[in-house]
Parts: sequence; structure tokens; C-alpha cells
Amino acid sequence: MEFADNYAEQMRRTLLHLLAWGFFVIFSALLSGKISMILGLLTGWTSSLIYFLLMCRRVKRSTELPPEKALSSMRTGWLLRYGFIISILVLAVKVPGIDFWAAVVGVFSLHIVLMVNAVWIVVAGLITNLGKSE
Repeated sequence: MEFADNYAEQMRRTLLHLLAWGFFVIFSALLSGKISMILGLLTGWTSSLIYFLLMCRRVKRSTELPPEKALSSMRTGWLLRYGFIISILVLAVKVPGIDFWAAVVGVFSLHIVLMVNAVWIVVAGLITNLGKSE
């Protein structure tokens, strides 16, 4: 049960950070007067959020499968998720009013959040171990 508890906690934490990032970016666009970019940011951010939830669901389901079926399931999920992202970007190109580059930034929201979390973990570990000698 330890994996499931830690997995659920990490999923909730990443989801919370992703929500905070989305509100920060959209609020920043509002404050800076870039109103035309908000629809693109919101479109990309929403797709990033859905991508994360789909990935979490796939990982959870794969833990319950035998290794061969889990690998096949993960490959299928990978193709479906990337197909989803590509369709969102095509939508951003085709629909007037959606800024494509803002949508691209929104699509990378999950990656930005994960990178910031990784940097935070490394810096926190360095600060904790600062001054300790072996």
C-alpha cells in the first residue's frame, strides 16, 4: 500500500502545482495586458492538465497488469496522449482567436512544473547537506 499512498500524494502535489502555475500564468497575462494570449494559454494548460491525468490513470492501471500487458498498455497510452497533444496544437492553428505560441507554452506547463519541482528538490537537498562532511 506504500506505493499507492506515495503515488496519490505525488499526484495531488503535482496537480496542485499545475493548477497554481496555470492561475499564475493566466493572471500574469491579465496584468500585463496580453488578453489575446489568454485563450491560447488556457487551451494549452488545459491540455497539459488532461495529459497529466491521462498519464496518471495509465500508470495506476499498469501497476495492476502483468509486465507484458503493462508495457503494451504504456505504449498505447503514450501514443494516445501524444496524439491528443498534437490535436490540441492543430486546433490552436486552425481556430482563430487562439494564439498558437501561447498554446505551446500552455502545453509545456506540466514540463515546467516538473522541472521546477526537480530543481526545488535538488536545492533543498543541497541546503540540507550544506556544512555536513562525510
